[in-house]
Amino acid sequence: MKIVCVTSCITGIAHTYMAAEALEQAGKKLGHEVLVETQGSAGSNPFKQELIDSADGVIFAVDLEVKDRDRFAGKPYLQVGVAKAINGSVDLVEQLIAQINDGSAAKVGEAAPAKPAPAAKADGAPKKKGFFGNLFGGGH
Repeated sequence: MKIVCVTSCITGIAHTYMAAEALEQAGKKLGHEVLVETQGSAGSNPFKQELIDSADGVIFAVDLEVKDRDRFAGKPYLQVGVAKAINGSVDLVEQLIAQINDGSAAKVGEAAPAKPAPAAKADGAPKKKGFFGNLFGGGH
């Protein structure tokens, strides 16, 4: 598969490029073509639209808003922080590919897929979870 990625961190220096390198290495390890556009304080070198159009999916490893995100409209994607890409790039690439293959990947510019409704109690009210669920007796 061909995956395009955008990386950017708050300062736009080290972590932007560390994430880019990690994603590229993950692609090589897994046998996929992974290309990265860095958006940092040193500027960016945006992908040509033809390259984006030919990609199977997108990974946004960013701590800032993606510049010109609409270029990726309709593409299956994952969005995570830069640190996640640095420390878990192989997992990210595998996760995106799995979601593309099973059709569950969110698409840029579209609403997120609907999540299932919470389970209802016998009286029809949703169960409360966590601290407040335990506090008010709905968690068990």
